[in-house]
Amino acid sequence: MTTSGARSGKRVHFIANGLYGNHFGGGDLHFFEMAKAAQQTGYEVNFFGGEAFKKHWEARKLPGSLTLTDKGILPTLDEEKLPGQLALLFDHFGRFWRTLQQLSTIREDEYVYATSVYWFDAIPAILCKASRKIMVFHMEFPTLRQIIMKSRADVSGTRLASFYNWLSQNLMLRCFKFRKNKRVLFLHPFMKPRLLKLGYKESELQDISYGVDVSLARTVPEQKKVYDVVWIGRVHRQKGIDDLLQTLAYVADRVPEFRAILIGNLQEKLGSTIKDLGITKHVEFSGFVSETEKYRLFKSSRVFVMPSLHEGSPRVIGEALACGLPVVAYNIVTYRPLFGELIRYVPCFDVQALQNEVERQVLQVRAGKNYLSKMNLEQFQEENSWETTHQKFCRTLQSF
Repeated sequence: MTTSGARSGKRVHFIANGLYGNHFGGGDLHFFEMAKAAQQTGYEVNFFGGEAFKKHWEARKLPGSLTLTDKGILPTLDEEKLPGQLALLFDHFGRFWRTLQQLSTIREDEYVYATSVYWFDAIPAILCKASRKIMVFHMEFPTLRQIIMKSRADVSGTRLASFYNWLSQNLMLRCFKFRKNKRVLFLHPFMKPRLLKLGYKESELQDISYGVDVSLARTVPEQKKVYDVVWIGRVHRQKGIDDLLQTLAYVADRVPEFRAILIGNLQEKLGSTIKDLGITKHVEFSGFVSETEKYRLFKSSRVFVMPSLHEGSPRVIGEALACGLPVVAYNIVTYRPLFGELIRYVPCFDVQALQNEVERQVLQVRAGKNYLSKMNLEQFQEENSWETTHQKFCRTLQSF
């Protein structure tokens, strides 16, 4: 355990046992930003996390202290197969158990923040002595009915992972509600009715944005348009990867000198498929890029395509919009409450409609017409900037 600073009642403990390997997701970025906000407002910050967390923590030069909850980083494994899932479960349990053994370091007059509703973060937050408890609710997992019927895109295979997520989320939300002096941060408007139905009070709930680095988006200068389409994401059925590739092939066949850029380490997984579709000369792979380079590539593109079959609070759409980049997406239920009319929606899972709209938007932007020029982007940027998100988190701390 490393420490810094004197102990005081203005100390916030972030329980962050979900980080493993090189994996770093949107939820991880969110609580890193919340920790920065707390520290800048005068709170001391301590993290409970493993060696993988330590690697990211040191790379980002975050302030505070760290209570280590494991002895090494989990080797690379195949999370799509049962042995890999079991190994990951055992790895999480190890950090959870070591957290329980060190809960006495959290005092009654301090704060605790569960960085997810997973049991390995939520149970320690529920059990510790801290009298002021906060938990963040990032994404609604599939319901039991959706799992049984496989009616949501992120339910696949044996369904074991989906059952696990559903059970963890439902148990933790129900257990957390019995704690006194608690707050739940929720990232999507649809989550609030569910929390109220579970028995939470209005005063215990706080909406908070997924957060967008609007300052960085404004710092990156405007770029010459090089790419017609840009995409970033995981190679997963939920992300609509097949629909994306079909759309790229369709538009490449119809738009002269079409070019697309796929951001991330994707070539190994998608290179052969791109070749089979005959669009290798039209599609580039960026490899891993910095946040600044990501925004530069956004501004170098004409249209962002979001063919996901399901999403929670997709920050990447917010980042694209912050760059003034038109977005084409399926009209899934979670988007309009967050983005309103800032997206060009097409009927859900209608690939032909997606292809037609992407082609239309590419040609319009090539002609100098961007529909976002008539929209109130400044309001959207202000409401979802990290600065506004920081303020909401700190108001939550001060609300106890």
